[in-house]
Amino acid sequence: MVGLEGGKVVDIKGMKGHPVNDGTICTLPANYVPVFEAEGRLSGPMIRCDGKHTPVGWDEAINHVAVGLKRIIDKHGPNSIALHMGATCLNEEYYVANKFMKAAIGTNNIECTTRLCMSSSAMGFISTIGADAPPACYDDVEKADLIFIAGNNMAVSVPAIFSRVCAARGKNGTKVIVVDPRRTETASIADIHLQIQPGTDVALNNALAHVLFEEGYVDEELVGEYASGLSDLKVLVNEYTPLRVSKITGCPEGQIREAARLIGKAKAMLVFWFQGYNHSTQAVFKNNTLHNLWLLTDNFCRPGAGPLSITGESNALGNRWVGGLSHLLPGMRMVVNPQHRQELADFWEIPIDKIKPTPGRSIIEMVEGLHSGDVRALWIVSANPAASLPDTKWVRQGLAKAELLIVQDIFHPTESSMMADVVLAGAHWFEKTGTFISSERRIELVDGIVEPYGNVKPDYDIICRVAQAMGFKNDFQFSSSEEVFEELKKITKGRICDMNGVTYERLRKNIGPQLPCSTEDHPGTERLFTDRRFPRPDGRAALLPREYKLPCETPDEEYPYILITGRLQWHFNTRTRTGRVAELESSAPDNFVEINPDTAAHLGIVEGDEVEVTSRRGSVRGAVCITDRMLANTIFMPMHYGSALNVCDGRLANLLTNHVYDLHSKQPEYKYSVVKVAKAVQT
Repeated sequence: MVGLEGGKVVDIKGMKGHPVNDGTICTLPANYVPVFEAEGRLSGPMIRCDGKHTPVGWDEAINHVAVGLKRIIDKHGPNSIALHMGATCLNEEYYVANKFMKAAIGTNNIECTTRLCMSSSAMGFISTIGADAPPACYDDVEKADLIFIAGNNMAVSVPAIFSRVCAARGKNGTKVIVVDPRRTETASIADIHLQIQPGTDVALNNALAHVLFEEGYVDEELVGEYASGLSDLKVLVNEYTPLRVSKITGCPEGQIREAARLIGKAKAMLVFWFQGYNHSTQAVFKNNTLHNLWLLTDNFCRPGAGPLSITGESNALGNRWVGGLSHLLPGMRMVVNPQHRQELADFWEIPIDKIKPTPGRSIIEMVEGLHSGDVRALWIVSANPAASLPDTKWVRQGLAKAELLIVQDIFHPTESSMMADVVLAGAHWFEKTGTFISSERRIELVDGIVEPYGNVKPDYDIICRVAQAMGFKNDFQFSSSEEVFEELKKITKGRICDMNGVTYERLRKNIGPQLPCSTEDHPGTERLFTDRRFPRPDGRAALLPREYKLPCETPDEEYPYILITGRLQWHFNTRTRTGRVAELESSAPDNFVEINPDTAAHLGIVEGDEVEVTSRRGSVRGAVCITDRMLANTIFMPMHYGSALNVCDGRLANLLTNHVYDLHSKQPEYKYSVVKVAKAVQT
C-alpha cells in the first residue's frame, strides 16, 4: 500500500490480507520513499558531447538513437545490434522490446538480467517437466510438513516468505532442511543444516536419492506412471553413497542419511531454491537433481508439495513468459521451434524468415561480441551490466568498444550510464502503468499514481518512439500500456501463461489471479499439473541422471580459498537505487569479507583489518568480519559495492567473479571463484 500526500509518495506498507505477504514487507520497500527524490534522479535525456553528458530534448535524443542504430544496421547487419533489459521492467515493456528486436530489426539479440538469476531454473523446469512453469504456490508453505531450502539466505532475500516458514515451523511443527555453505540466519532455524562445500550440490542430491532408493522410500511402480528415466537414475545414484559424498561435500554421512529420511517420510515437501543454485556452471544439473527428489517421493501437484523457485528480481518470470531472452518468443515459445516462429510471424504479420531460427547472444556473448566487433551497438534498459556482470573489468573493456552505447535508467550516474553515448530517462514504477508476474505465477498491476519526475517517459513509450523514428510506424502505435497488454495477451491464448481472463480493470478491483487465467470469470490456477500430466511428449516428467563435475576452477597453492557472494537485506543488486537511501546506506555502507577464525589466525588477520582479496581477474578490498559461520576454506563478500556511489572502485565483488557460464542455460558463475587473501597494504 502506497501513501500519497500532495501528489508525493510518503510511505509504503504491506497490504493486509494479500495472499503473498499479508502486510509484511522487507527492509527495501519499507525504506524506499526517498528514492523518488534522491540525488541523481534523471529528469530528461542526455547525449555525450565532448566527453560530457549534455541535456537534450526527447526528439533530439530519439533521433540520435534511431539514426545511430540504422547506420550500424545498414553497415553491419541486424545482428550487430543488441538490447539488454533489467528484470524490474514490466511485461508491456518486454513485449514491445521483443517485437522491436525480433520482428522489426530482425535479430534475437535481446537479453534480460533474468539470464543472470533465473535461466538455469527455467531450463531445469523445461528439461524435467517440459515447461518453464513453477507448479506450486506460496500458500503451500502452511500446508507442507517439510520445507527444503537450497542456495539462499531466505531470511535476508525474501523475509515475507521466510516469516511464513517460521510461522509454519512454530504452529505446525514443519521440519526445515537448509543447504548452504554459510551458516546463515535461515540455516539457524533449520532442523538439518547441510553445510556443503560450495558447488557440490549435484553430488549431495544424488546421495539423497541413493538413500531414498536404498531404504525403500521410492514407490517405483507409482513413480513410473508419471516419470520416465527411473532405471537410469537408479543406476547412476547407486555410485553416490553417503560415505563417498560426505568426502565431496564435507557433510557427515549420518547427516546425509538423516536428511534423506526426512524427505522420504514427508507427506508434503515444499522445495525452494535460489541463486546459490542458479549461479553455477553446473546449475541446470543442480536443478535436475533437486527435481529428482520431489519426483521420487511423489511430492508435487497437491497442497504443500512441489517445487517453487524464487526469482532474483520482481518480474523475472514475466520476462521469460513474454519472451525476453535471446532463445525465447512471447507466450512461452522458442525461436528454434518452426511452429512457434510461424505462430508469431502470423500474429505480427511478418514473413517467417524475419524471425531468426537460432538463439541470439546471451548477455555474456553480447560482451564477447563487443570485444570481437561483431556487436556494434548495445541498448541497456533498467540494468547496470558494468557492475552487475561477472569479471567486471573485462565487461567494461567491452562496453568501451561499442560504437553506440545507450543506457535507459532512472538514475545517473551508474557504472553503465557513465560510459553511455546516450542516456534516456525512464519512469519509475509508481510513475507508469503495467503488469508483472511473481514467482507463483500471480499477475499484478503497477498503476501509475504520481506524476512523472521532470520529463521522464515510460520505458515502453521510449522503445516505441525509437521504433517509429526508424520507420516501423504501423506496428508501434500504442497510445497506452493497456493497448500493449491487450495485444500481448492474445498470443498467450491456450498456453500455460494464458492471460486472456485478465484486464487492467480486473486488476484494479481485485488481487491478481495466478496464471493461467483464460476467461474473465476464471479464478486463476493455484497449482499446475494436478492431473499428473506434464507437457512432455509422453506426458510424464523426466528423472534425469546427472553426474557431479568439479567447478571450472578449483583451489590451488596460489589461490587456496573459495569466494562465494550474496546479497544483504539493506541493498538490491548494484545499489543503483538503494545506495541513494540514507537509512539503507548507513546500515551497510561498505564492503566486508567474512572469514573463518582458523583461516584468519593462519593469515595473521584480526577483526576489522582491511584485506585484499584477489582472483585471476582482479583485486577487491574489504574489512574483515571473523565468524565461524564460514567454512575454513571459504570466504564471503556481498555483491553490492560498485564505483558509481563509492569513492573507490575496489569494493565490487564482481571484479573477482568469473564470466564462464552453464552451457545449458548460459547463466554465469557468480558463487564460486578461487581467491587468495592478504592483509591490505595501506597506500
